[in-house]
Amino acid sequence: MPLTWAGLAGPFRTADSVALAALLLDATEQERVAFAADVERRVRAESDWPEWSHYSPAGLFALTVIGCMPTAARAAALLTRRGMRDWGTISVDRFLAIARARRLPWLGDLGVRLAGRLPARDPMTADWAFVEALLLAGGAEPPATEGAVRAWLWSISGDWWSSTSLADGFRDSPWLDAFLPGVFEIDGIGLGLPATRAGQPDADFATAIATLVADGRLDRKTVLEATVGRLVRGDRPAALRPFARLYQQLSPGTAELGAYAADHVRLLQEGPSRVAGLAQRSLRALDDAGLLDLDTLLEASVPTLLRPEKVLVKAQLVWLDRRARRTPERAADLLETVATALDHPALDIRERALTVIDRHLGEVAPGSPAHSRITALTIPRDEVSAPPPTPPPVSPIATVPAIESPGELAEEVIVLLHDPSAVGWERVLAGLVALAPSGLAAALGPVLDRHPQPFQDLWGRLPFLGEAIRAALGHERGHVMRERLRAAARGDWASQIHTPASILTLRVAEVAAGLAEQPVPCLLAAPTHVTGSIDAGVLVDRLARFEAAGRTPWPLDLQQALLRLPRATGSDVLARAGTLTSPAGRQLAAWLRSGGLPDPVSTRFEQSTRDADGRVIVRRVVVNLEPARTDDNRILLEDPLVTLTRRSRPEYGSYYAEFPEPLAMALPHHREAAAAWALPEIAALADLDQRGASLLPLLAECSGPAGPALTLAVAYGLGARHQSDRVAAVDAFLLLADGPLPDAYTLPHSPHPDAAPPGVLPSPDEPSAARRIPKIPAARASGGESPSGRHASGGVPAAGCFAAGVGMELGDLCADGTVKLSRVVPALADAVQAGAAVSVWELLRAALPPLLQAAPRGLPDLLELATRTATSTGAREEITGLAPIMARGGGSRLVREAKRLQAALSAA
Repeated sequence: MPLTWAGLAGPFRTADSVALAALLLDATEQERVAFAADVERRVRAESDWPEWSHYSPAGLFALTVIGCMPTAARAAALLTRRGMRDWGTISVDRFLAIARARRLPWLGDLGVRLAGRLPARDPMTADWAFVEALLLAGGAEPPATEGAVRAWLWSISGDWWSSTSLADGFRDSPWLDAFLPGVFEIDGIGLGLPATRAGQPDADFATAIATLVADGRLDRKTVLEATVGRLVRGDRPAALRPFARLYQQLSPGTAELGAYAADHVRLLQEGPSRVAGLAQRSLRALDDAGLLDLDTLLEASVPTLLRPEKVLVKAQLVWLDRRARRTPERAADLLETVATALDHPALDIRERALTVIDRHLGEVAPGSPAHSRITALTIPRDEVSAPPPTPPPVSPIATVPAIESPGELAEEVIVLLHDPSAVGWERVLAGLVALAPSGLAAALGPVLDRHPQPFQDLWGRLPFLGEAIRAALGHERGHVMRERLRAAARGDWASQIHTPASILTLRVAEVAAGLAEQPVPCLLAAPTHVTGSIDAGVLVDRLARFEAAGRTPWPLDLQQALLRLPRATGSDVLARAGTLTSPAGRQLAAWLRSGGLPDPVSTRFEQSTRDADGRVIVRRVVVNLEPARTDDNRILLEDPLVTLTRRSRPEYGSYYAEFPEPLAMALPHHREAAAAWALPEIAALADLDQRGASLLPLLAECSGPAGPALTLAVAYGLGARHQSDRVAAVDAFLLLADGPLPDAYTLPHSPHPDAAPPGVLPSPDEPSAARRIPKIPAARASGGESPSGRHASGGVPAAGCFAAGVGMELGDLCADGTVKLSRVVPALADAVQAGAAVSVWELLRAALPPLLQAAPRGLPDLLELATRTATSTGAREEITGLAPIMARGGGSRLVREAKRLQAALSAA
């Protein structure tokens, strides 16, 4: 009986693979092949699948494919379609039974084709299990593609509990010899290699491969060569870690190391810290055995002595020192190489290099050219002779260009789907409102057709944008979306605004509702600058267009536009605003005359989590906001945006959703308020090792007074876990550093007798008034000075410049480990390198007193940076807390760095 879809409908409806296989095998081979074209049409017409069942029928279609296709190429073309890629749902036994019953000679070829289509990123182990079964049944060798290697590797590591050890899993695999070379060749694969687990020391990749080498299953020379080659080619440090462990477990002897001496030199010079350490120890073993040429050692040493890892540099200096004792006749060459370390940024490294040079300089003939060169290199540099570099000039803030055509609007909508940004959203909304509806259908209709899913989601801004596009095209909307838009635009904004970023979602809903019910000439709140700011004259002109057209602005659009106006307005713009006659025009004129939204009261607030004994185990410093006015001149958006009361315990969650720009652009002239809203997420960069500090430069480019929220945000950013986030914080610091702080700024540390000592947390039972640190009057922006030239606060400047405020916050946060000081020091060094040495010194002068008292990890490095910064800026001031450190005596690095800083500050 010929095969038909009507005849197969029953097994598909009930998901009965047994019945389906029986129907396929009951047909003749000619009938099955004749049905192949119908199978191809139905598989490609994926929209027809739901007529059978609520589940995905890919597994059943796969049985139909293997039951009817005449060639491996046609079968693979169907099985690799997007809707058929769920190979883990296929019944392998029945699939193979059908193939055997048909006596297919190309089953192995099918497995090879499918193996080649396994995705390189996150292949499913269940898919590999299916492919592997085909390969084994067909006696075929799989291709060593990245997807196949990753899938095989993860299937082996995922089954480690089912065998005696991971080594047995590799040993029993028929693909070990085919796939293992790819493990050493594919970049990034080390991130997914099995690592050691508690209680299973043999459950990691390095131990398993080393075991197979020791057992003779794998060739030692081949594995060692592949391991060294992987390390030399480089990768992310975490991806190289398993291979570095394998190198250690192989523990090559000096005879083996000699063949890779050049590779080890390169690893020492360029490899990640751990890999460079392995190479250094290997080369030193060669040298101790007399198998390393001195010229090779000198070649390896020059770049190594300038590496930032001081452990490596110190070990290299010790090595060169020992070699100089062994070969005094080559002391000149060795000491010239050691002198390279005199250019290292770490002062203690320079001291060690000078010690080595002094120890062996007598071996160099006095008066010789080499002696003269070495002596010249050891002359101290005059670091004060050249003025410190200055930061580069700040670029003007870019403007936001308007969308000019429907085609450009369609392109921007597609960009929003893949790479959303606040400026992109603003341009799209403004284009939807401003462009003539007659030309939009041809451009935007295909966008809705080709990307239906994002506009049909149940949350976010895109569904509202889809409705705005449909409204611009004149389409009717459904009842559900009509109710959602009515709820979003009903004006009860206080309950719907969770952060300033929520305003953008409500504005998209307002545009969707307004385009259909109350069209307007243009969008009032469309920013003229990428910070979100609107030129006051442009807004006056926009409202004049509304009056000429007899249109009433949308409420949320008008209020967002008011919040985006600058504080100061020219007299000519004020005069033009005074000629507006509509209620919205009169409101704009009054807003401009009053200076806009008053700055809210920003108060520093400490959150903490305590254990059963009342000890603080987690501390986070945030900011509360209170409105500055309570009169009738407020707009509806005002209270939700400038009222913020944090809980007593830290909160963990997202405060600016997918991307941060809407938060800054909602209040472009009140960056302190925006920073207060974002502060928990920015703090998480440091205390939870999260990612995402791109908001910090945006806030720095906005305007408005800085206060505790902005200083805390930069302080937390400088202590972020990830380098890219610290770079963003340094960028913000460079823009803000010289700005002032308000007179009433509350200091976390001060010489006031009622202030809590550093590192001591106030009790949560104290009233809020008692928990506030006493205020100190502001000094001039560069830091107040007494008539004697010393800062009146004994080294902790009063509230004045922004850099000092950040320093005070860092002193508080780093003193008890809330922020890791070891992360802050490199960021501050980058700021010095960028030309902000004077600002960094203001920061350090404020941060050091509490840190000297608490002595957290990383303090010697901070003191070293302070010495360099004070020397380059010519600072001559007292730092409270240095004397007790110096009085400790001993030769610890902390004491040495404290003495060095005091000497720099006391220099004539």
